[in-house]
Amino acid sequence: LAGEKAEALAQLDLLLSLPTIFSTAWLETDPRWDGLRGEPGYARLLEEYSLEKGAEEDLHRILRDAERARNTVKELLEFTRQTRHLMQPNNINEALTRTLFLLENQTLFQNIKLRKDFQPDLPLVSSDAQQLYHLMMNIILNAAQAMDGNGILHIKTHYLEKQDRVCIVISDTGPGIPENVLPHIFEPFFTTKDEGKGTGLGLSLAYNIVESHGGRMSARNNPEKGASFIIELPSAANSQKGDERE
Repeated sequence: LAGEKAEALAQLDLLLSLPTIFSTAWLETDPRWDGLRGEPGYARLLEEYSLEKGAEEDLHRILRDAERARNTVKELLEFTRQTRHLMQPNNINEALTRTLFLLENQTLFQNIKLRKDFQPDLPLVSSDAQQLYHLMMNIILNAAQAMDGNGILHIKTHYLEKQDRVCIVISDTGPGIPENVLPHIFEPFFTTKDEGKGTGLGLSLAYNIVESHGGRMSARNNPEKGASFIIELPSAANSQKGDERE
């Protein structure tokens, strides 16, 4: 029963986040090529004709926008696809890159400077890909909202060799977390956001996802400014591949 409740809450939080996620598709779909209905084939036909330089540049921009929009929709469908949880080795850097692809061109991120410090050749992590994206989406969106869309978002990955864990640190330059709030930050339905702007489920579900993967998650205030969320996940070296759970 507890597992079913957790699953239901996870699905609820995902549904509530869909307006934010799918707004990416609207932003990526420039109205200037709306008549193409997402199909770049029509524009490609125009390449057969001799065009002025300005028109040719516009055409190539349309083609690039169409291709990016198609890729965005593909990522959105992958993100929201409902499947059974499949535990398999995943690349944390690639998962973060795919999550950022869906977010970084949204209005909320236009005035946020993104700093990526990904350690190359990280060990793979045994995880469910969909839950991994959900986890990262929640933490990154939370950081961006804490900064009101203006600041520096720093995402770092590195390997903790002694613990055989992959560590993800997501830091922002927002106001930080009040000391009286910090001990409750991962509690279900706990939120400091205005009414209607948060469910209080996001961080709690992120915490549960990390725990269900045998990992650890914590939050702290930065010495200078803002807050950091630290996620540690065990490597897949000693995990059974393809361990499918109901």
